[in-house]
Amino acid sequence: MDAYPQELITHEAPLVVVSGLGARERHSEIPPYPLLNNGFHVFCDLPPITDDTAERLVDYFQKNDATGLWGRRGERGAKGPQLPVFRIRLVGREYRLPPRKANPPSPGAPSSPSEGPPTRVLHSPISPLSPDSPLFPDGALSHIWLRKHQSLLPAVFVAFFGLNTSTSDAGVQALEDNKIIEAINRSKQHFLTSSSGSLTSTSSIGSEELRSSGHRTKFVAVVLSERSLMTSAQIDDRLTFIRRGTGLTTNATFFVAQSNTSPVELEQFVQGLLATIWPGAVEYYRELSKHARRKRNKGSVPPPTIPSSRALSSQGWNLRYEFKLGVFAEFRQEMDGAGRNYETAYEKLLSEVFEATSSWSERWTEARMFADILILRIIRCHLCVENYVAAKQRWSYHIARMRDVIDRKGKGTQTYGFAAWLSRWNKCLADLLHLANLPVFSVSLPPVRIPGLVDQEPPMIYFRPDKVGVSLTSHELLHHAGFYYLAAAEWTKVRAKRARKINLDDRDVNDTYLCPTPREETEVDHAALQISYLAHARTEFSLRQQERMAESISYQLAVLRMAKATENPNLWIEALKDLRGIASRYRKEGWWILLEDVLWRIIECGRGSGDAGSVVLAEFELMCKSVFKERLGKRYDLDNCLEGIDTLNVKPTIVARASDVVNILSVCYSFEYPTVHAGQAVNSQLSIASNAHPSAAPLVFSELKITYEGGLKTVLLRHKASSTSEQTRPVRIINLQSALHEYSESADAPLQSPTSIASHTYMVADTDLSIAPGKVKVFELSAILREAGSAKAICGTFGIVNDSFDLDFNVFTTQNGGTSVWWKETAGGKIVKRPLRAAPDSLTILPRPPKMEVSAKGLEHGVYTDEVVRIGLEVLNGEDEDADVSVDVKIIGWPMEEGPVITWLADDGSALEPTASLHPLGNMKPNQHITRYFTFPSAPEPADCTLEIKLRYNLVSDPETPTEKMVMVDMPIVSPFDCTFDFSPRVRHDIWPDYFSLDNELFADDGAAKEDVKPQGIVQRWRLMAAIQGVGKDDITIEGWELPLRQVAGAAACEISPGEQKAISLEPSKTIKIPFSLDVSKHSLEDRSPSTLDTTLHLHWRRTSSPTTPLTTTPFRVPRLFVPLREPRVLAESHPSRTIPGALNLTYTIENPTNYFLTFALLMETNDSFAFSGPKQMGLQLLPVSREKFEYTLLPYARDTWVRPSLKVVDRYFNKTLKTLPAGDGCAAEKGVLVVWVPKELLPKPEEAGDGVEDGDEDSEEDSDFEPSESSEDSLEYAEDSDEEESDGEGDGEGDGAEGAEAKQEENVGADE
Repeated sequence: MDAYPQELITHEAPLVVVSGLGARERHSEIPPYPLLNNGFHVFCDLPPITDDTAERLVDYFQKNDATGLWGRRGERGAKGPQLPVFRIRLVGREYRLPPRKANPPSPGAPSSPSEGPPTRVLHSPISPLSPDSPLFPDGALSHIWLRKHQSLLPAVFVAFFGLNTSTSDAGVQALEDNKIIEAINRSKQHFLTSSSGSLTSTSSIGSEELRSSGHRTKFVAVVLSERSLMTSAQIDDRLTFIRRGTGLTTNATFFVAQSNTSPVELEQFVQGLLATIWPGAVEYYRELSKHARRKRNKGSVPPPTIPSSRALSSQGWNLRYEFKLGVFAEFRQEMDGAGRNYETAYEKLLSEVFEATSSWSERWTEARMFADILILRIIRCHLCVENYVAAKQRWSYHIARMRDVIDRKGKGTQTYGFAAWLSRWNKCLADLLHLANLPVFSVSLPPVRIPGLVDQEPPMIYFRPDKVGVSLTSHELLHHAGFYYLAAAEWTKVRAKRARKINLDDRDVNDTYLCPTPREETEVDHAALQISYLAHARTEFSLRQQERMAESISYQLAVLRMAKATENPNLWIEALKDLRGIASRYRKEGWWILLEDVLWRIIECGRGSGDAGSVVLAEFELMCKSVFKERLGKRYDLDNCLEGIDTLNVKPTIVARASDVVNILSVCYSFEYPTVHAGQAVNSQLSIASNAHPSAAPLVFSELKITYEGGLKTVLLRHKASSTSEQTRPVRIINLQSALHEYSESADAPLQSPTSIASHTYMVADTDLSIAPGKVKVFELSAILREAGSAKAICGTFGIVNDSFDLDFNVFTTQNGGTSVWWKETAGGKIVKRPLRAAPDSLTILPRPPKMEVSAKGLEHGVYTDEVVRIGLEVLNGEDEDADVSVDVKIIGWPMEEGPVITWLADDGSALEPTASLHPLGNMKPNQHITRYFTFPSAPEPADCTLEIKLRYNLVSDPETPTEKMVMVDMPIVSPFDCTFDFSPRVRHDIWPDYFSLDNELFADDGAAKEDVKPQGIVQRWRLMAAIQGVGKDDITIEGWELPLRQVAGAAACEISPGEQKAISLEPSKTIKIPFSLDVSKHSLEDRSPSTLDTTLHLHWRRTSSPTTPLTTTPFRVPRLFVPLREPRVLAESHPSRTIPGALNLTYTIENPTNYFLTFALLMETNDSFAFSGPKQMGLQLLPVSREKFEYTLLPYARDTWVRPSLKVVDRYFNKTLKTLPAGDGCAAEKGVLVVWVPKELLPKPEEAGDGVEDGDEDSEEDSDFEPSESSEDSLEYAEDSDEEESDGEGDGEGDGAEGAEAKQEENVGADE
């Protein structure tokens, strides 16, 4: 777009002139304008503001400047106000407005041919009616008119003034304020100061509103103050005085800004100021549009200052007015309206003005440029509203119209000028699209390709509308800028071709529109223009991932640079860089014909730039017979390919990979067998075939290095020439199995190639490494494998070292294209090949098959928790020779974070010192058998563990090859017992304390220790029954047990009686029961709160089969024991009658541990299962802290069964029924109901020793036939019942109250009917 005046293509935006800010260097340059010095002078005597605040304000204003080919666009469809877009110019204290009228003509100027005095109507200096105007007399438009509104005549004039706050002298302040008032009044006299921003119907030039200049520019004053008016009333008064003295309106034409504020607040002030003046600026251009529309609607041509016979026609004036309306609409950012005005002006230009203008005159050239500018503005309007199809159609339509006009009235379209115009026209559209950064074509960053991400879409290449039923060709769709840069380069190429055919003698056949004359055209550097356009096009295509197009353009760039490289040698390097990228793409795509041409050009560029590496690699590739054609007369010799290059100063070193070039070598590495054992020799072959042209010289490699993954050492083959007769054989097998020897080279030794091995041990052999075209060489290798694992040949490096260059060529065996065969020479000298597997370069090395035998003993009967485990390892040497043996033992699945400590035992049973690694077993003879023991403490909890035994040994004959044998033995750790607990109440036959008498212990010293004070509460007896079941495989002998008390909660004390202890033998799947008696009492008689007991059962045991081993202690955590509240309760006991054979004595004990006097009603219900003797119904009164005991005699009708006696006890005051709790071995609870067991034989209990002795037999199991029901609540779960259905119980002895109660009760004997 450089060929067009800048004013014609610039995006329009309201002009704002900012005066009084910044130094002169920051001010905008004032463009030239006719008679500008005659314009109105705006000035004041105050100096401009140049402090840091002013500089920051200048930066923020320039940041919001929208000057350029493409300004900021508003969002399409936005309902709210758009962001203000301004063109901002910074000036000093003096400014010239453009003059409204031209100077009067000189007295000698021609007048009208009619009689009378001449008419002297003055017009604008740039009007076609003014004699001094460049448009006089018949010109339509000039870019100077656009310069006037773009750079000189502002919509808003903003003047900045500084408020003096450096002194507190009121006189000085008043003097400074008056200077500001005088400066504002002097400046604003040429501008509009109405706060409404528009003119009234009565406003006229010279009125108080319009002032002296006649322009509608709005004036705004901004005062900068270091102090805020919010903090100083004096500052507020001064600003009010200034505002009133100037007649301005606050926040409309008068603004105040604080200078010593933050940069963020200053930027916000600038944005707020621009947003405030935006409506007035838009209204300014709307008034100009109304003025132009009124003049257009008059339909008459204004009278010129001096009459002329070639005056501008009415069609020209209408064209002029339409263009002005479009420009003013664009100033208002109304792009739709501007586009319509431009469309009308374009049609008038082509249909009326063009046809009436003489072809190839000055006005013809102006009209043609004006047509281009109108279309460019139309395209920009369409792009702003995202009407991309219309934009492309108008661009193509203009080309068609210009072709028609030039073919009809011009010099045709086959000239270099028309080709230059088409090149420029494509570049204009490309520049518009590039600068617009349209959302449909925007590319923020170069695309990053992420493997595996399928939803990543490349940027759009062209825009296709979503309308259904619209059929558009590709030429009607808008593409990204790269296509039009490419088209501009193509037309430049056509231009250059036509320029070479110019006939300088015939000047009338050449079109020179916006291009040089024919003589100058022959000297134009067309190649430089093409390079510029192609570089832009390649950038656009690359950003949108069009790699093939980008490489095609790169090829064109390389060809152009090579053509110009004779003038600039640096272009050889740039062309070579482009050709390398192209060659890489063509190799990947397999475009061999194109690649051949690129490689020859790479050789040419390499020779020109002195890049020996590119020349060598290109020569190497072009030797491939299967891909490229052999060029006649070409000498294919890689060793001498650098002859004739004078720019080489140092010997080049080249490193290349086979995957990056066209490889003329087919390389295959094959192991004979896929699997071998460690310690065995493995045979392998490396086959190399040359695919070079027959005329090419043989390739002679200095060395060949083969590297492996795994336990194989690197193989290095060095060149040693052989006889010529051997070179003629098509396939030659070279056996190097015996020639390979181990060699170690120090780091200081000279290297034969850039990647030779230094200070490493490898296998080396000397052989012939030359290969002629079409020949195959097979190298047979052998190696002994020491360790198990896998091995793979990964790379073969071919090194060439000569006087010209050093080359290392890496061939990866998995991507070399070689065949998987095994070559073999028969006895008759014939060479045959045998097909191999799919991956011949991979080898699996199996461990040496172990012949040692190892087993573990001591795990036959399992491993129990908490015990010390002793295991023996039996090792048998099955090898045929001596071996050095070590063993390692690990336990997998150990439940604890820290593993067990394994202790090895000597032959005498003593512990050995631990070793850091394997435990040595020493040297073992063939068939020798040894046993070693180790111990470790078992885990405290069950776990599924595995014993891992790893046996490692080395034969004496081969100490470098270790052999391992691993044995896994299941070793589950189980608990020897399964323990359940039953917690139930019992009756304690001690006398309860008397509630109405005081004990001396109640008056104990308060200073006595708490543990020395005897509990004063009622003692309750409970029984904890531990049922222990054997779950192991061996018999267990339980030698003892303990029930330590860990914690008592609830202000209580507890005494535990474990009973008599003796050794108990526990067989597998059998159950034994161990009872414990617990006496619980509260510290205070008044304390009725519940208590909890935490205990742990400790069992001391050993295996019955090992009576000498130490005892093992296994803890069992007892569930928390709950002792309920001290509430009234009923306890029941049962035992055979001592006086009546076949009868049962059922004893009920009713306890009142409370502080209340309670009355109970008792009712014994009859039953079909037994007859009873005792009170049928009675009333019972209990004093506080007392209990009563009464007995029933039951005569059951059946044996070996349960009976359900039902005694109903009701508290008369609380109306609460007490539940009977079983308190003896013959009683249980089933679904909340008491049941009594009737054994097969009812035998009386032995006579008790006396009344005052505890009945110890109650804590033991009286009848082996007694088994409580599964639903019995005589267990730990009964404590969870509600207080309304469950009563607490305590043991009680026989007291005097029982006989008194029996004397008062009625004797009712119930019998079943």
